[in-house]
Amino acid sequence: MTSDLDLHTQHPAILVVQDNRFLREMICDWLGGAGYIVHAAGDASDALAWLNHRRFDLVLLELDLPRNDGMSLLRSVESKLSGTPMVVLTGSVTYDDLLASVPAEVPYVKVGKPYSFFALGLVVKAALDGSQRGRPPGSGSQASARR
Repeated sequence: MTSDLDLHTQHPAILVVQDNRFLREMICDWLGGAGYIVHAAGDASDALAWLNHRRFDLVLLELDLPRNDGMSLLRSVESKLSGTPMVVLTGSVTYDDLLASVPAEVPYVKVGKPYSFFALGLVVKAALDGSQRGRPPGSGSQASARR
């Protein structure tokens, strides 16, 4: 039997934080089909529960969350995210606001909306490849991918 630890080393684990159920399921299905271990959170509370439960290789975070926005989530979990790359999905937060809010030790890439799954896949792969090499994946960089 394969343990969670064995799976974690063979296939990167990704936490998808997205409040739109349809989009969350599409992203999770798509990432799962690509061989990643995917866990989903529909809001900040769910995300906090997952981050308290396990460590992830990547967090895909929608910043425009209801009730407790993604920026607040970032501030509340910075110690759990230390060194974990993030792909931040947003259409409303400026790059300067994001730069000021993300802890320095959290490597991240901002992907502007709208984005394509192909472009998102390239960013996810680059972020995971960079973290496995010990380099921040475009730390503080901004990527805009159009459909």
